[in-house]
Amino acid sequence: MQNTKFVFFNAEEAQVKLTVEDSVVGYADTADGLVELLLRANVGATDTIMHSSDVDFASEEGFATDSCAHALIDTALEAAGLA
Repeated sequence: MQNTKFVFFNAEEAQVKLTVEDSVVGYADTADGLVELLLRANVGATDTIMHSSDVDFASEEGFATDSCAHALIDTALEAAGLA
């Protein structure tokens, strides 16, 4: 059985917050910044990756549109080889 970490994304104040195993890793407002956080936290392909509903309603958290946070997360996951 593989060990997996619980990886969670939130949208807060026009940034994406990354939490791994209930510890906040950091905040990023660019895909490159989020990739750095994912690498720092050693997030792997077998980890459980989820997001809060505030990512779905990112415009309420300061993003230009509701899809902006998803786009940032998706781009970062792809760049980090996790998508």
